[in-house]
Amino acid sequence: MNKKFIIILLILIMITISGSLGAARQLTGDELDFKESEAGQIIEARRNVELLYDELRITAEDLGIYHRYSGEIEFRYNVELFYQDYQGRAYELQGNIEEEVFYLEEDAVLEAEASYLEADRIKIYQAEERIEGHGNAYLEYENFWAEADQIISYLDREITHLSGNVRGERNGERFSADTAEINQAENEVRLRGQAKLSLPEEEASDDN
Repeated sequence: MNKKFIIILLILIMITISGSLGAARQLTGDELDFKESEAGQIIEARRNVELLYDELRITAEDLGIYHRYSGEIEFRYNVELFYQDYQGRAYELQGNIEEEVFYLEEDAVLEAEASYLEADRIKIYQAEERIEGHGNAYLEYENFWAEADQIISYLDREITHLSGNVRGERNGERFSADTAEINQAENEVRLRGQAKLSLPEEEASDDN
């Protein structure tokens, strides 16, 4: 395969992925394959993979798969996600660009301004402004941290639900419960099921 053919092939792939004029949409890697199927065109990139799609940027060391017509994507091994205000990383990523849904799989981490979330699996539903952490979930922001089996944050309402083996700390107050609801807008915490709150030592001493 001569160099001229390789250059033409790369240009064709860039045109295929491009959506609207001026939009930054491209998939790169050490190797690129694309094929037609009943579900539409599928493009695969291998090694040193990078996808640019408008505000979205994803990198992976091993594999990147993009289904052009459905918007489905899959990336493997040391994946990093950069999307709007988010930065994430995981072993694997699946999702759908058009639906703005992304799943970070295995040792998942998601960071935004003043907040940090890690879990076995993190789901991002950008259109619904909802983020979920499943399995060994840990959340941290400002003067608050908590861990639970599951953490779901509703960004538009500034409400976070925690369930399963909940424990954490807020303004020096340690708490535990079966479930908890954090209302950031109202600065409220609701604990349910085997709920316990431990006051800071200095406050407990003052009460005595």
